[in-house]
Amino acid sequence: MAFSLKEENDLVFDPGCGAGTFLRRAYHWKKLQNSFLTHEDILPTLWGNDIDKFAVGLATINLAIADLRSAENYPRVIQKDFFAWQPGAVEISEQKRKVFLQGLGKENKETVIPKYFDAIVGNPPYTRQEEMDNLAGKGEEYKDNLIKAAVLDEGGRSYARLSKRAGLYAYFFVHGTKFLKQGGRFGFIVSNSWLDADYGKGLQEHFLKHYKIKAIIESKVERWFSEADINTCLVLLEKCEGENNGPKKEREENLVRFVTLKKPLSSFIPKASRIFEETVERKAVVEKFWQNIFSKTSVFENDDLRVFAKNQKELLEEGWDEEKKEYIGSKWEKFLRAPEIYFKILEKAKDKLIPLKEVADVRFGIKTGANEFFYLTEEEIKRREIEEEFWMHQDENGQWIPNYVIKSPKECRTITVKPEDLQYRVLLIHKDRDQLRGKRILDYIREGESQGYNERPTCASRKNWWDLGEIFPLGFLYPMIHNDRQAIFANLAEVFVDHNLFEVKPKNKEDFESLCLFCASSLSILFRELGGRVNLGEGALKTEGMDLERMPVINPLQLDARQKKLLHQWFIKNNNWEIKSIFTEVIEDENKEIKVEEKRRSLDLIIMKDILDLEEDEITFVYREVLRLVKNRLNRAESTDRKNITPQGIDLKLLAKTIIDKVGTGKLGKFYQNKVLGCEILKKVVFPDFEIVPKINQTLMGFRLEGGKEGLDFESEEEAEYCLVFWQAGYREVELVDRETIKKILPELKKIIDEVKEIILYYTEGVLDNKVIGQVEHLVWQEVSKIG
Repeated sequence: MAFSLKEENDLVFDPGCGAGTFLRRAYHWKKLQNSFLTHEDILPTLWGNDIDKFAVGLATINLAIADLRSAENYPRVIQKDFFAWQPGAVEISEQKRKVFLQGLGKENKETVIPKYFDAIVGNPPYTRQEEMDNLAGKGEEYKDNLIKAAVLDEGGRSYARLSKRAGLYAYFFVHGTKFLKQGGRFGFIVSNSWLDADYGKGLQEHFLKHYKIKAIIESKVERWFSEADINTCLVLLEKCEGENNGPKKEREENLVRFVTLKKPLSSFIPKASRIFEETVERKAVVEKFWQNIFSKTSVFENDDLRVFAKNQKELLEEGWDEEKKEYIGSKWEKFLRAPEIYFKILEKAKDKLIPLKEVADVRFGIKTGANEFFYLTEEEIKRREIEEEFWMHQDENGQWIPNYVIKSPKECRTITVKPEDLQYRVLLIHKDRDQLRGKRILDYIREGESQGYNERPTCASRKNWWDLGEIFPLGFLYPMIHNDRQAIFANLAEVFVDHNLFEVKPKNKEDFESLCLFCASSLSILFRELGGRVNLGEGALKTEGMDLERMPVINPLQLDARQKKLLHQWFIKNNNWEIKSIFTEVIEDENKEIKVEEKRRSLDLIIMKDILDLEEDEITFVYREVLRLVKNRLNRAESTDRKNITPQGIDLKLLAKTIIDKVGTGKLGKFYQNKVLGCEILKKVVFPDFEIVPKINQTLMGFRLEGGKEGLDFESEEEAEYCLVFWQAGYREVELVDRETIKKILPELKKIIDEVKEIILYYTEGVLDNKVIGQVEHLVWQEVSKIG
């Protein structure tokens, strides 16, 4: 309250007030600010709302009893659905803003709801998205209307992009913004789950664009909700909307304080008291507490708390995807929960560490769209008698070299890629169909088309679906999926690389060894663990391209000749280093002593001691935290329900849920319900059990959807294509509508299908088992096709 309220006459609003606890505290704060304020002065400045009638009655009583002598004892507490409140910018008549207030007597008082407030405070209900369907007993329709009311502004434009997994409190934040004055303050105690990039990126973006984020506070020792399974944080914001130079500059220059309390809140702030002198003292302590936090401008830590100050512009840039031109989120929790050594290193080596993207380019490996077609072993290639020009290439000396490809990081054992360890070759076919006549490769292409590879979104987007384009291997390799080893590979042999790995090309080729070896170091594992995302089963950690681009690395410009020489000598001596599990390379024995494998230890000493000037005890802390973070990640996976875990370690339901969250539950089902079932149905088409992926062929009488011996006949190509699209989406029967309607809806239908396929492909390209991919696809299409 001491943060949110600036002046004694500030209008305060609690949109989910419950019994009125926060309003009562606001009442006492105002009284302390000015003891001459009367009950009649204060009540009109305090506004509460709750959907529950009983809670409204309690809040009304709790405020009214502050002065039972008052003749105008009408607390401004309203029973209403907060999402039915109209924003201040909406021009509605004063008559429609009128409400009737309860007092302690039988008479009600008429008053007008303010358009805007100076402060919004509270503890909004923590309701998970899966529980929101049953809010107020109104089901899916209520949920949809609630979301629409919250995320759209008064002009019907999108005001925020919230995940479908967001809890109810996220919508309170967004809708509440519309009622807050410019410069007004927001203070909410909420679940801390939004701090994660995938879950809360929409809320992060909303805060960054509409507020100066003043502080995010979390306790390391206690929970502030009674529910045992909910961790909470205090979010303090100051509204600062606008894209002109004034507000935008203010937001960009603002320092966000991430505060971790190491002791109970009562250690910082005395408990509330009815004794006036103690209440005055408590107010002074609270104000001193805020002054202490807001005085910190970098990293501060003592036995009581830790404050990490982060520039708001940097926060925005950290979560911004330049290629997509949108905010895709960042893991803010690391600023609150990262180990102490992380902050010590950032502070101690801040001039020597920079984001990787400043010194290197990061790109995906090959995205084939059909790995089973493009990646073959030499035995398969020779059995099919595929010509050498399509699976080999000439080096600069004119010698023919196989198109070695790394399909999985597991194929590489040493820090330097060895082609002889690689099982697969990639087909590179850079010719048109007429140029391939008479060649075995054309037969193979036709076989691929019979399997439907050419219709997959990635393949279909190419001029010739079989042509992956010109590819030039480069740099060192960094896997997308991580388990328990730091699998960094120097691609000196210039082999080709699948989408499972990133290729990192230093902007200055002289920096290759220093950047590659830093990424192989134990310190880089620490950064990886704190910057990775998405548990895919067995505790696997995923690194997106943007995560890698913003990962801290040593600044090559800060290296002197001696340090560069040390790294070069290490690489020459250890280029056959076999990278193993971190639990093999670093061991903590029964006496808590750390023992490190020789090659890793020698590399880490160059990186952490010679270059970053870390002390021996600090290096030991890095090892301990790396072991702890990796172990905890893997242990969390082991503690989950394993009935959906495949032998390869893939959590089918979790992976499918990740995809569904990206696509949206019922996306195709709603389309089918609105665009198909609402039309005149000609007949029902039941699909047979096609032997192979069906194709559309023209016949004398029309068109036939044919898959092996089974087929269906149609009068038009559009009808056949319409049915094929629904078959691809997992439908086993579909209602056939008239031809004109099909022509009208087919482009939108195909767009939905292609989008879903593309997202499935993106998230499953790291999965090598086609059976597992099929199971995930089945789960996804089930959810995407749900109706109502």
